Amino acid sequence: MVIFDTLQSVNALTKSGMDVQQATTLTVILKGLFESQYGNLVTKQDLDKLSTECKAEIKSVKWMLSIFGAIVMAAIVQHNFIHS
Repeated sequence: MVIFDTLQSVNALTKSGMDVQQATTLTVILKGLFESQYGNLVTKQDLDKLSTECKAEIKSVKWMLSIFGAIVMAAIVQHNFIHS
C-alpha cells in the first residue's frame, strides 16, 4: 500500500505559489493515479498464502496420480494373468 499525504502535497504546492483550488485538484488527481497504479500490489503475505495453497494442490495431485498409477498397474497385472 502506498501512502500519499494529501495535506502535505497541497501545502507544498500552495507554498510554491500554486492556487489552493489548483493544488487540491492536482492532489486529488495524483492520489487517484497512485491508488490505481499501486493499489493492487502483492504483499509478501499474499505470496506466502498462495505458495501454501499451491503446495497443497500439488500434494493432492501427486496423491491422485499415485492412486491412478496403482489402478493402472493393477489392471495391467490382472490383464496379464487373464491372458496368460
